Amino acid sequence: MKNSLAIFGTYFLVLFSYPMVRSSVGALFYDHYSSKDYPFATFIAIIALIFIIQLSNAIQEIVGVRKLFAGICMLSSLLMLATHLALTPATKFLAYILFATKEIYIVLLIHLLLAFANNYYSLNEIKKLYGPLGAAGSIGGIVGGILTSSIATKYGTNVVLYVSLFSIMACFLPFLLVDKAAQTEQAKSEHHAEDNEGDTKPIQSIKGVTKYVLLIASIVAVTQWVIYIADLQFNIIFEKVVTEKNARTAYLGKIYTYINIATLFIQFVVLPLLLTRVKIKRIFYFIPVFYILLVFGGLGLGSGLLYVVAGVFISMKAVDYSLASVVKEVMYHPLSRLQKYGAKYITDMFVYRSSKAIIALVFSVWTVQNMLYLNLIQAVLVIIWLVCVYQLFKEQSLKFKQN
Repeated sequence: MKNSLAIFGTYFLVLFSYPMVRSSVGALFYDHYSSKDYPFATFIAIIALIFIIQLSNAIQEIVGVRKLFAGICMLSSLLMLATHLALTPATKFLAYILFATKEIYIVLLIHLLLAFANNYYSLNEIKKLYGPLGAAGSIGGIVGGILTSSIATKYGTNVVLYVSLFSIMACFLPFLLVDKAAQTEQAKSEHHAEDNEGDTKPIQSIKGVTKYVLLIASIVAVTQWVIYIADLQFNIIFEKVVTEKNARTAYLGKIYTYINIATLFIQFVVLPLLLTRVKIKRIFYFIPVFYILLVFGGLGLGSGLLYVVAGVFISMKAVDYSLASVVKEVMYHPLSRLQKYGAKYITDMFVYRSSKAIIALVFSVWTVQNMLYLNLIQAVLVIIWLVCVYQLFKEQSLKFKQN
């Protein structure tokens, strides 16, 4: 019980800090650069993240997950503090380091914490706790977003950043309370059985289902491209409409609060109804159709209006964090245990991040600020998305018809 409370508390604190960090760093970035520089900043952050993930994996083998988690909390906070203190118009390039650090720390902390939880709990236990754990994170994000807006309005962006850095350093405290060799009895039995399955590598195990896995990966990539363009559209309008630093921080805090509220609502109200009454195949088709309706519905209402592009962005992110992430996991179900690990390594670790790096690089070289053009690109991507969904279920029926 103590270990579970510590894991839940850590997840709450991690996502509590993120709206404050993201909002304050975003406002500081736009103090020195514009939305035209946003794609390049994203590209740099993702490339740095890929290298740092490899480094953290190597360090984890030496020091263990808890010490690594604590080290990331401390180093990230100190790096962002030092960068911010040295940031001036003459050293504005440091805004890129600040931007990259806030993108990297959150991925590393969530990756380490969820990997630890998957090892601590058995499969049956994690299925029961997935919802409550996600709720703890969403509530943390909601509280952090509300606090961001309040502090930014009263005390300014710099104070928001300093509070966020303190909260990041506090993240590792409950995590240190987890027993060093913690694992439930069910998990010990389950993982012991897994250790005796043989020497086949996860990546090698997907040879017979390569096309199926690549189709899942394609859907993941296209989804991120569509959402990235919505993010870019929001940043273009946001920069023009909200011009004062503290006002930007407060507004971004509200945006991340709304995203977390919408995510929480979908997780606990919409998802249970859909998963019990609607076929997964129909949900897979619904998501891209819903996205394209958002895109052109927003265009009809006025793509130059901040509340419209913000609404589209919030809706897409909330659906991606909740509905899309859950139904994607269902598509791994027909695979064997090793194939699941191999498929998730390809999609979640490689394709998810590399696809974001590719789209960020494309738009950093090819500057597009016209909303209509960006909407048309999204429409083409959604058509590709629907084709991939069709091919995915066709391949599933052929490969796993015996199931």
